Amino acid sequence: MPPRLQPCRPGWIVGLALLVIQCGEQGAFPTTVDPGPDFGIAEVVFDAGYYYCKVEPVLIAQRCGPGDPAAGDAANGCHHSVTSFRLTEYLPPVSESCGGGVVPMTAIPQAAQRNYQSAQTRMRRNPELAPLLLRATGRAQHPRTLFDASSPEADAIRQWATQYSTQ
Repeated sequence: MPPRLQPCRPGWIVGLALLVIQCGEQGAFPTTVDPGPDFGIAEVVFDAGYYYCKVEPVLIAQRCGPGDPAAGDAANGCHHSVTSFRLTEYLPPVSESCGGGVVPMTAIPQAAQRNYQSAQTRMRRNPELAPLLLRATGRAQHPRTLFDASSPEADAIRQWATQYSTQ
């Protein structure tokens, strides 16, 4: 004779409810993912609009992405593919849409967003410690000096250090 199905007992339902309640951070079904040992949250987020209007044009003018063959750089040999600091030239540049220094943050190309993220990781609130400034001005190891430490280009990077929000 086949076994008969028994109706659920209230005790069984309470047990299931307790199991579900225990789900979460330390329960049977964790709700988060361990980010690993190298996880970090940026202390500050540097202003993207200022980057697109003032800093990126400086870097692009120096041909930091593809390199400058006239300066002895190999084609696509600089920040286009050689280092972890990637800069991609794209058209039209976001800086063309800077009206009064303000960027409409609605249609930023992916290449521009990647450039910003890459540059932000090399920026510091104290710009004199920022690899973005130190390398470009030849005060840290870099294949070529892009501009003088007292230039308007260096000042644009220094000014970016003051354009941030805290997390």
